[in-house]
Amino acid sequence: MIINVLGTGNAFNQESRLNSSFLVKNNTLNFLIDCGFTVPLALQNQNICFSSVDYLLITHYHGDHFAGIAAFLLGLKYVYPQTKKLTIVGPHDPKNKVEELLKILYPGNENVINELNLHFIAVPEKGGTVFGKDFEIQVHQMIHTDETFPVGYILRWETNSIGFSGDTCWHEGLIDFINQSDQVIMECNFVKKVGEAHISVEELEFEELVQEKKSNIFLTHLYEGSSAKAKELGYNVLSDGDVLNFES
Repeated sequence: MIINVLGTGNAFNQESRLNSSFLVKNNTLNFLIDCGFTVPLALQNQNICFSSVDYLLITHYHGDHFAGIAAFLLGLKYVYPQTKKLTIVGPHDPKNKVEELLKILYPGNENVINELNLHFIAVPEKGGTVFGKDFEIQVHQMIHTDETFPVGYILRWETNSIGFSGDTCWHEGLIDFINQSDQVIMECNFVKKVGEAHISVEELEFEELVQEKKSNIFLTHLYEGSSAKAKELGYNVLSDGDVLNFES
């Protein structure tokens, strides 16, 4: 399994990081995890064709994780003609959310949803499982802004599993999430705890499970402060353009 790190930044692109997003390649399938404002640019910078994506997973409906889908779909129509079905997985009602996004960002183009070969899967934000051929997607509830219906995903194959937390504060549900994943890509927005929407380096330092599995946890959604502190403490800190290769 190969993961192209498309971006590792927060909503403000601090430290010039692009929005947090990942392309997971396993066997013959490609999974795009989140599609914020900068993701169409990141894909093109890495010479990744839009039409190569089989599954697009949305962790929640904030712009830095979701708003790039409008340009991505128009790119499938006009720039990288679609060669296969794209399945869009998201909490609550992803089809309606994508249609509303198109109405706002590209009025008059919302019918692209019907013109492309798309399949939408709505997952319950409290958890569930999406089954595919030779893989499954486990959905885990996260705690962020309630109106965005935050979830995390574990992509699981017969011999490997990798978790993507999306945006979340630290909560007890992350213990099961980490335990069920061979590797975890986890958000770490702050150095010290701030509010109830994101994880901090300070909180990770207090969690025994995180310290036990530190070598298998990779941090994203960073800014210069959190990335520097996490590196100082020996965490795996991701950068835009990294390539991870996990045996599967």
